[in-house]
Amino acid sequence: MLAVVALFGQIVVIAVGRWRDGGRGQASSWRYAAASLVAGTAGWLAVGRPDLVGGDVGLALLCGVILGSEAAVTAERLSGRAWPGWTVSAVGGAASSTWLLDTPLPFV
Repeated sequence: MLAVVALFGQIVVIAVGRWRDGGRGQASSWRYAAASLVAGTAGWLAVGRPDLVGGDVGLALLCGVILGSEAAVTAERLSGRAWPGWTVSAVGGAASSTWLLDTPLPFV
C-alpha cells in the first residue's frame, strides 16, 4: 500500500516536471540513484527482511531506484533546492521495499 502511494507520487512529480519543461526530461543523477538504493535497503531491513523473489525485487528496483532518482532530480529542479530531491529519493526508496512484503504494510 505504501509503495503504491509512493509510486503514484513519483509519477505525479515527474509528470508535473515534464509538463513545466515542455516534455523535456533530465538525466537521472547517480547520487539520487545510490541514495534510493540505500534507502530501499534500509526499508527492507526495517520491514523484517522478507524473502527476495525475482519479480518483486525487479519491481522494487524499478519503482525505488529508477523512478525514485528521476523524481528526485525533478523535485530538485522544480524547487530550486537540494533537500526536496534527497527527501523524494529517500522516501521513494524506503517505500519501494514494501513491494517485497506478502501483504500490504498497514494491514500486516
